[in-house]
Amino acid sequence: MNKVGLVLLALVLAMISLTACGRRQAPATVIDVVMTDYKYEPNTFIIPPGKEITLNITNKGAIEHEFVIMKYGTNVGENFGDEDEENIYWEIEVKPGETTTVTFTAPEQIGQYQFLCGIEGHFTAGMSGTLQVAQP
Repeated sequence: MNKVGLVLLALVLAMISLTACGRRQAPATVIDVVMTDYKYEPNTFIIPPGKEITLNITNKGAIEHEFVIMKYGTNVGENFGDEDEENIYWEIEVKPGETTTVTFTAPEQIGQYQFLCGIEGHFTAGMSGTLQVAQP
């Protein structure tokens, strides 16, 4: 390949790279998440406000896990405990080896929400993430 061809190729690749970097992830109404001991994959999601959200959850861990969404403006401190129960927006438990599909209505309030596993010790082991409610 000659010098002109290499320059053109470099320019095309740079434009593709810049275009991809400028894209914002669109809010999703279907979310696939895998739970393991002790994390969520992925651990960040973007959803639209007020829409029905379908959550496909697979627990590949050896023990039961939960997917707990906290209310807007609330976060768990060092440990998830009884004092946090009143701040739960939505939750589900999934037994080890199970896959389940559930739906919930996304919060109307735009912003970040903490989600976590509410089983004792799982949050402190790092089992948490961020749910972003954003306009499409």
